[in-house]
Amino acid sequence: MPGNIVNSVAKALNILELLENHKELGVTEISERVGYDKSTTFRLLSTLKERNFVVQNAKNQKYSNAIKLLMLGNAVLRHRNYSHNIRIELKKLAETTRETVNLAIADGTEVIYIDRHETEDILQLANVIGQRRPMYCTSVGKAILAYYDPGYVESLCTNFPFEAFTEFTCTNKKALLKELERIRQQGYSIDNQEHHLGIRCVAVPILSQHNEPLAAVSISMPQFRADADPGLQDRCIAAILEASPRLTRSFLIN
Repeated sequence: MPGNIVNSVAKALNILELLENHKELGVTEISERVGYDKSTTFRLLSTLKERNFVVQNAKNQKYSNAIKLLMLGNAVLRHRNYSHNIRIELKKLAETTRETVNLAIADGTEVIYIDRHETEDILQLANVIGQRRPMYCTSVGKAILAYYDPGYVESLCTNFPFEAFTEFTCTNKKALLKELERIRQQGYSIDNQEHHLGIRCVAVPILSQHNEPLAAVSISMPQFRADADPGLQDRCIAAILEASPRLTRSFLIN
């Protein structure tokens, strides 16, 4: 570990990241998964609990992340200039298409969903704010990847697991690179049930003045609606392309 890293802080953060993917875990389970001895794990959890970053279930004594983490995340969004502006545009796009609209940013080999506007339809789709998804099989991830420097894409590809989440998931680098070229040509990406069966998405990147990808916006629709209405996907693509300049301005505006 680099000399400027505080070991105890890093260990505590590892626990929070572990709990992000589990409803509840006990001390022994956490200790085994992060590789710390049980006494160290208990002390770290006690500190996190005291500072309200984790909570402990009184019935089974297991731990989970606390609502304070969500509050901190929302505070980040409130203090970023784009938050209010982009939400207006996400809402407009959701109202135009009557489908769910998402905003995501990249973090290593994954994307994180940081904002969304849900359709008023009774069926609302899977991604929620704060969730992570692989870049290689999501529309927002591919929209961002397509505009990265080719050398950086190559390095990311070596770290992609290319796990097949569904029968439609792209599971090899060659096919992904070919699709990224197509995305650059057409200006949008498609996820045709690649991460979730029954969900189709289209996305556009948000680019800086130097053509660097900063984020991506997607429209998610259930497959059964796309099947029942063959023009739905094309209308969503047209709507998101038409909104793309406004989305970019609202993301970047001071």
